[in-house]
Amino acid sequence: MEEMDDRPKISRTLSYDRPESSVIFRLAWYVVAGKPGVILSEYSEAESQIFKGKAIFSEKSDDSDINIRVWVEEAQRSVEFTLWAEDESALEMMADGMADLFEDVVEKYNGLSEDDQGKLKRALTAKMCWDRLIFEILNKAPLGSVYFQVAHGREMLIKATEGEEVQTTSLTTSAWLSKIEEYPDEEPLPGDIAMELAKKSVEWKKATHSVIQEYLK
Repeated sequence: MEEMDDRPKISRTLSYDRPESSVIFRLAWYVVAGKPGVILSEYSEAESQIFKGKAIFSEKSDDSDINIRVWVEEAQRSVEFTLWAEDESALEMMADGMADLFEDVVEKYNGLSEDDQGKLKRALTAKMCWDRLIFEILNKAPLGSVYFQVAHGREMLIKATEGEEVQTTSLTTSAWLSKIEEYPDEEPLPGDIAMELAKKSVEWKKATHSVIQEYLK
């Protein structure tokens, strides 16, 4: 965070009444990480009764690298988008765009039936799993952490598309779980296998993104 604080920044803070804070965090995460080239670089999600969620993403542009932080705090009923970049000319437009898109997706979520809200929440959780999977791989996390993201993302996507045609993603994630479970649980995956899995997860992100967009169109 210190290196980001030295650069120009801009923030947008929005309040919310509903849905619950964990869903707000997932929707805000989707708003930031829903486009190609955005990489998760830090995240935390409090397990206490008062929800707090933070995620920091990096995005490379033609002019400069941009860092984006999402902060959701249930005690304040607020969500904050903060952007840092050396070139501040595009920050205000980006921040306004994120705020507008966030308000739009929250309105669409609140307009869904309870059943569809549940499916969308699971699809949003799957999206987070694929982002965290790449984060774990890049940080050479032990297999146990990587395996959890694949398994949980698979489970959430299956539940998000329950009653529909079986997706290719559910088959390929199952195959990958079988492939990586043979490696030691406390050690990182071998580099070639890890990179192959990271590339595969891009396909899973695209498939999950398509599911999410069906609910938020």
